[in-house]
Amino acid sequence: MKTKHLLLLLLACSGWSACKKNTQPQCLALPLAPIMLSANVRIVDKTTSADLFLSPTSPYKLSDLSVSTSLQNATVNFWVDSVHKDKRFVVLHGFETQTWIVKLAALPADTVHMDVSVTQSRCYATPFVGKITLNGKAVCAPCSYSDVVTISK
Repeated sequence: MKTKHLLLLLLACSGWSACKKNTQPQCLALPLAPIMLSANVRIVDKTTSADLFLSPTSPYKLSDLSVSTSLQNATVNFWVDSVHKDKRFVVLHGFETQTWIVKLAALPADTVHMDVSVTQSRCYATPFVGKITLNGKAVCAPCSYSDVVTISK
């Protein structure tokens, strides 16, 4: 009888101990997928602040815009955000730290650099835009999706 009670007590203690050890939630196995980050760019006239190529009356067209990247064998992905008719901009997409060379027709080229940083939590890492510079001068740090790099020509 004494052995039976000791055995039940041992089972109860080991069961309680096993439950006690698993109080932390386990991390879900998530596939590593790149998160697309971006830099928003406007090109305006330096005296009037008028849009130089995205509005209907602009002197330049979207086809006059040339964008290249510092990454080897990388394709430059961008699109025009025209939701706000008075503040249209080009959205440059990237997955990692890089520099874009932005050139509008025969005007001098500008460099937009995006630094990607990573926040590490217990279960996963989250990339974010840590800093954006225009021709070497900081535009934002850290940056949000609403920050816009304004290039004045």
